[in-house]
Order: sequence, then structure tokens, then C-alpha cells
Amino acid sequence: MLGRYAKAGVLVLAFVVLAVEAYLLYEYYDRYYDRSTAASSVAAPEEATRRYASGSDGSADPSMFEDTGPGTARGTGDANPADETTFFHTATDENSRGDYTYLSDPSIDGDPNAVVLAEPSLGRGGDGGLAYGHNVGVWFEPGAKKWAVFNQDRVAVRPGAAFEVVVPRRSDRFVQRAELPNTFGNSTYLDNPLTNGEPDAVVSVTQNWNPGGGGGVYNDHPVGVVYDEDVEKWAVYNEDDAPMPNGAAFNVAVSGDAEPAR
Repeated sequence: MLGRYAKAGVLVLAFVVLAVEAYLLYEYYDRYYDRSTAASSVAAPEEATRRYASGSDGSADPSMFEDTGPGTARGTGDANPADETTFFHTATDENSRGDYTYLSDPSIDGDPNAVVLAEPSLGRGGDGGLAYGHNVGVWFEPGAKKWAVFNQDRVAVRPGAAFEVVVPRRSDRFVQRAELPNTFGNSTYLDNPLTNGEPDAVVSVTQNWNPGGGGGVYNDHPVGVVYDEDVEKWAVYNEDDAPMPNGAAFNVAVSGDAEPAR
């Protein structure tokens, strides 16, 4: 009798394990592949059904990229990679989808290899200067061919949230990926001529979920930068001491006179 019950228990346990594996596989597929268009298998910081604009064919609605918010652009405002472009972006119902809000600027539109930095702009979005309350990053959405700012915790971006966006000069920027050789604990060390041996450099970083427009890695932690005099290199680190995920990526800008944007 006990043997029969034991066998039944094993079968139930096996069924539970298979069910969990099936659920995890579904979650992976739902997050990383667009079920609405077979021709576009792209990763997204939110569920696939909220990835694109609500066009009848699943494509992005161009009207959502119009600047309908109160943000005022400044900087060069063109697509010349030799110049730095800075502008303010305000999230609206039209330009936002779930946990991200689409950016629109000639300097980055359609360019998955652009280097985009963004941070909440306190006081511009009707928040009274209150802290934004979410760790943010940027990602490139291949279907819409647009960059977007997203909340790392996947909470929906509220209408009126404002962000300052900087597209650094090509000569002052690069992308950092956290990999085993350059990652120690909560930090990933930069190895670039712009930063090596430059303790007085001003290093600004924004998390980049998917450099080049592929799949990505979440890192829902506040990040900062620090210069390690022992190795004469800068490092990006999680300020709450959380381990740096393998594959986490960061857009990096380097200057000698700008304020750091984190």
C-alpha cells in the first residue's frame, strides 16, 4: 500500500515540476518574443502584448512619437554625430506603453547603436520635485525603431513623468557590458582610453537594456560610478551592493566639465 502511495506521490511531484517548467518557458517566450508578428522576434522590457502601438497590423503608430508634452528641446537638435544633443521628454498616454515611454529625436531614431543617456527631470512633470521612485534605463525597440526610457521594476510610466535625455558626441561615448573578466561583486570595471587613468573625468552612465536591439538584462538597482586608484580605472557599481548581473549593459559618456547623470 505504501509503495502505491509513494508512486502516486512521485507522479504528482513530476507533474508539478513539468507544470512549473512549462510556466517558466511561457514567461520567457512571452517576455522575449512578440506573439503578434511572426516576422519580428524582439525583446521588450514589458509583456509582448504592450510592446507595440495599437495599430491594426501590430506596427507602431507614427502619431505616438509626436512631441505632445511640455518638454522643451535644447542642444543641437539635429542628427550630426559630432555634436551633443540634449532634450527633455515628457511621457504621455500617446507615447507610452506600460513600463516604457518612447523617445523621438533625429539623432537617435532608427539607430539601435545610438548611445542614449536619460534620467528623471524633477520638477518638470508636475511632481513638485519629488523623487521619481524608480530605477530607469533605456532600450531600443526594433519594431518601432525607437529608443525608450523604461522603469527597471516594470511599473507603468505615469503620464507627465519627465526625463532629461542626452545623446553624447560620438567621440565621448561607449557601451559597457558586464562580463566575467570585468565584473567583481557589485561592480563592472570600464576599460576604455576615455576613462583609463583619468581620475578627473566626469563619467555619466545610463543602463542600456539591449545594446544593438537584441535581448537584454534587467538590473533594478541604483547605479553610480567610482574611480579605483589601485587599478586606475572607473567602475559602474550597484549602490545598494547588489551583485552586478552578467550581461548588464551601460551607456557611458565622458567629459571634463559636465555634471554626472545617473
